[in-house]
Amino acid sequence: MAAKKEFYLLGYNVSYSLSPTIHNAAFAVTGLPYHYSLFDVENLDKDEISAVLADPKFGGASVTVPHKLGIMPFLNDISLAAKKIGAVNTIVVRDVAGRRVLVGKNTDWSGIKRCIEDRLSDPSAPLASGLVIGAGGAARAAVFALAELKVKTIYIYNRSRFKAEQIADEFKDKSNVIVVDSYNITSWPAQESLPLGVIIGNIPGDAITEDDIPLSLFGNEGGVLVEMAYKPNVTPLMKVSERAGRWKIVRGTDVLLEQGYAQFELWTGIDAPKDVMRKALTDEVVKRNNDSR
Repeated sequence: MAAKKEFYLLGYNVSYSLSPTIHNAAFAVTGLPYHYSLFDVENLDKDEISAVLADPKFGGASVTVPHKLGIMPFLNDISLAAKKIGAVNTIVVRDVAGRRVLVGKNTDWSGIKRCIEDRLSDPSAPLASGLVIGAGGAARAAVFALAELKVKTIYIYNRSRFKAEQIADEFKDKSNVIVVDSYNITSWPAQESLPLGVIIGNIPGDAITEDDIPLSLFGNEGGVLVEMAYKPNVTPLMKVSERAGRWKIVRGTDVLLEQGYAQFELWTGIDAPKDVMRKALTDEVVKRNNDSR
């Protein structure tokens, strides 16, 4: 019989999160005596966090904004991907030669990557180009995912060019990363890499309007749009991609599930019960939508 373990979502203003729903459903169906709850704190208090991480019952954690960087000094090891992205979204407890080791990992990028792969007609064929909108932590994971997909040219657009240039500079060893100043695709360099094969939105769903997005951004050959925003249910990016036609849409909840599957498997060493986790999320979303009416 496995020992009881406590798992957490470490973040701030996370009461809306669907992570407890999917992970507790997974723990229940697999018979594991584990429980996942919210650890909602604005600032990382050293004594408080250290006590939680040192508790023998601590089994692992998800980490979200604003703590994906700040949690790193509390950990014993950081994966190469998390170091490159500059963010930890998963804490895994390992036993290394009898020593308890806390490892920081990042499953955001792998969740994005899997969602794109699942929707490509030929996942083995390299994509000529992709666009990442935004320059925050999620955008860094998105650039890393595209680089791992061997996308030849990665464009980044962000209102603050400086932040986009920082990402481009840090990832120049992995791919050809180009910062652009607008959604006007005709003004972009490396035109031979166009049209875009994938677009990943990492900004609030209401940060732009349909009028801000030219239809030409989506070309006419189809591709994959990853919309990380949860609200509104249909964002301006999604509406324009639907008008363009032939584009497959990945919602933020799809990425949440994929990175959640990876977290569950890292924590438990067993295959994630994907159908159960997906149904739990879907049922909870429907319930929340009904409650809000």
